[in-house]
Amino acid sequence: MSKQRADMHIHSCFSWDSKMNLQPITEKLDKKHIEFGGLADHVEFAFQPEPEVLYMLKKRTKELNKIEGQHKVEILKGIEVSEPHLYTQEMECLKEIPDIDFILGSIHHIYGMPLKKMKEMRNCYDAYLNSVLQMVETADIDAVAHLDYIKRYFSGEFKNDVLTQVLKTIIERDLALEVNTSGVRRCGDAFPSDEILDLYASLGGKKIILGSDAHHDREINENVDETREHLSEKYNFQEGIIKKRRFRRI
Repeated sequence: MSKQRADMHIHSCFSWDSKMNLQPITEKLDKKHIEFGGLADHVEFAFQPEPEVLYMLKKRTKELNKIEGQHKVEILKGIEVSEPHLYTQEMECLKEIPDIDFILGSIHHIYGMPLKKMKEMRNCYDAYLNSVLQMVETADIDAVAHLDYIKRYFSGEFKNDVLTQVLKTIIERDLALEVNTSGVRRCGDAFPSDEILDLYASLGGKKIILGSDAHHDREINENVDETREHLSEKYNFQEGIIKKRRFRRI
């Protein structure tokens, strides 16, 4: 694993659920001696029209340009798109933003319903994993964010054959798998769990990125260093960053 330090999943004030301005984010990353910081601001095509998304990303770039050269950390311009496989036409608008470094794909809703409201739904774990499979098979993404995120809200079990197909597809499509440390603070275990990482490794999976999923300054890089150390001891993964939509080992 890398000796360099990266946090590839940070939400700024350009996400609907964060108030962190860009200058304090870069200052915090510098203070923590982190070499790479990945902005992963939310794109929710379910309620964000394409012009709003484009305006947000262009404005973010302008704000970053104002502080360019004031910090040591390299800021990577990413987005986290919810259910990107359902919005293939809307995803086309992102081609108008040539400086997007990476796209994380994530599942936050099923059948238009937030995951946290699905507890009473029969076979909700199956529905979730099938959505992940559809995403990794078809979506224009670079990495899969917080694979078993549903466990944040309630426990359950994945069907091993479907989970295996998800991980095989990630490997076949040369996508990166995010190890998201927000799970540690939210439910005591990173997203995804070691059990899933064991299977990923056994199938030949190598590429990972690490992210804190920070929405507040206190969460930047939270549990990332400890998780990196744990992964180094247990697996032979290649930690990297994604820049200009290409995975680069660090």
